[in-house]
Amino acid sequence: MPKKLPKPKFAPLTLDSTFKKAFANEQSTELLLFLLNTFLAEKLKSPIKEVININHELFGKTRLNRDAVFDVYCRDATGTRFVVEVQVEGQKHFIKRTFFYLCMIVCGLAVKGKEYDFNIPKLYSISFMEFELDFGEGCTEVIQYLSLRNDKHPEISYDILQMIYVILPRFKKKENECETIMDKIIFSLKNGHKLKGVPKSFKEKELLQIFEVARISNFTERELKQYEASMMNRHDQKAILAYAEEKGREKGKEEGLKKGILQTAKNMLAKGFSFADVLKATNLSREQVRALKRA
Repeated sequence: MPKKLPKPKFAPLTLDSTFKKAFANEQSTELLLFLLNTFLAEKLKSPIKEVININHELFGKTRLNRDAVFDVYCRDATGTRFVVEVQVEGQKHFIKRTFFYLCMIVCGLAVKGKEYDFNIPKLYSISFMEFELDFGEGCTEVIQYLSLRNDKHPEISYDILQMIYVILPRFKKKENECETIMDKIIFSLKNGHKLKGVPKSFKEKELLQIFEVARISNFTERELKQYEASMMNRHDQKAILAYAEEKGREKGKEEGLKKGILQTAKNMLAKGFSFADVLKATNLSREQVRALKRA
């Protein structure tokens, strides 16, 4: 009999419902402040003290416009906006996609009067990604920071828009190698659902709260059903992707074999082999060999 896999104690924190429950909970913003202040520490002049959640959905002005839905969208007392999202499935143009949706926010921030006031507030985005993305040669760090800069004076940056990308697959540290709070958060996002319990070295109260949010035994019946449906959907997506990759490899092998046979026939004809010999050796049709001979 095959061994039954042990039931997980924690739901993946990168699961949409779990992430929102932890960081987009209107009842408490403590964990959201913990997340923002950790990943924006080197960008902020001082820690964020308070945030107000804004509607996560930004609707286009016409039915033809695309809508943007964020896991977290909030602002602080100064009006600075923050967007946080988790992206599980890889997208080739993910940076451009992020920029597109942030531009939708920017368009709504200009104050309209007799004339537009374009002194828009700052906008920060943090994207946690479960896939690799090419940021350019030498950009191999787990966290990538993108902003507006002066090409001739790169030391001068403009804090209008700041985009932070956290590439979870690049994080290779083990539990006992996590030294900073940032390390521990990334470790939890990547590996939390694989653990049997909260790591002993994770003593920060916010981290303990995050794990309690993800603890499946704490879920309501509705949350449990939502979790199971999300996990089933995630497994289905992986199965579909694996099947597509397998068929792609098979097709690639078939195409490679066909190209190899055609090249063999070309070489034989070039060396003076007879039409009959080429047919016999390659099993190509007469029309295919004639086409090669004419080429």
